[in-house]
Amino acid sequence: MFNKAWELEVDHSWIPASTEGHLCFQDRKNFAREPSDLLDAVPVMSATVLGLDMILQEPYIDLRLVSDLVLSDVGATIQILRLIGREYDLAADRPRRIGDCIASLDVSAWYAAISARTFPCDRKHVETTALWRHCRLVAQYAQLVAESMEQFAPEDAYLVGLLHGIGAIPTVLGWPAGEQGSRTATALLEIEDALPPFVLAALRNLNEPGPLSGWRFILAAAHELATSAGNSSGSPQDI
Repeated sequence: MFNKAWELEVDHSWIPASTEGHLCFQDRKNFAREPSDLLDAVPVMSATVLGLDMILQEPYIDLRLVSDLVLSDVGATIQILRLIGREYDLAADRPRRIGDCIASLDVSAWYAAISARTFPCDRKHVETTALWRHCRLVAQYAQLVAESMEQFAPEDAYLVGLLHGIGAIPTVLGWPAGEQGSRTATALLEIEDALPPFVLAALRNLNEPGPLSGWRFILAAAHELATSAGNSSGSPQDI
């Protein structure tokens, strides 16, 4: 599924708007708060929803299993972060971990958001499937790399790795571009508004000049490992 290489340069195509000076904070916040029908259509893998269905059939919901499933899927993670962003106006007040986010939301709310649009891993959705799987693989390796670095939490590194390819989402989902791309810009700003502060900091770090350091090192190493694993059809669990 990795016939199409998602290079680190591609992931640089989206730079958080908060790093640019053309919008004041209040204007950017109001713009990002506008509902985006494009984000409503960010899909979740059918297997993820099927797994959640099975968990919800049990007498007690295992939040750890729910969290693991959500974090295996870029679309599901984005939908959870969007819901949390609507619940908490200030990013500093929002739960930091996906598991805590899920625990603070009503089950019917997060399940409805995740299951609203699904896609199978078939030829019709090959690019979306490839991007989703690539991001998960980079996330797994980013977590492994961070485990050897005291200043970074492995759980944070996983989420950064999972969401590092946000800039490629408009391309694989066919969102409007050029003069017709205002809805796409709104959707990306809404994603940015929902991201945890440490994820935004990591994405900004990717665009800083100079030698590799911090998050740039983690993601560069994770990309190299993911590329090798993709060529050999391996995964972190196989190492």
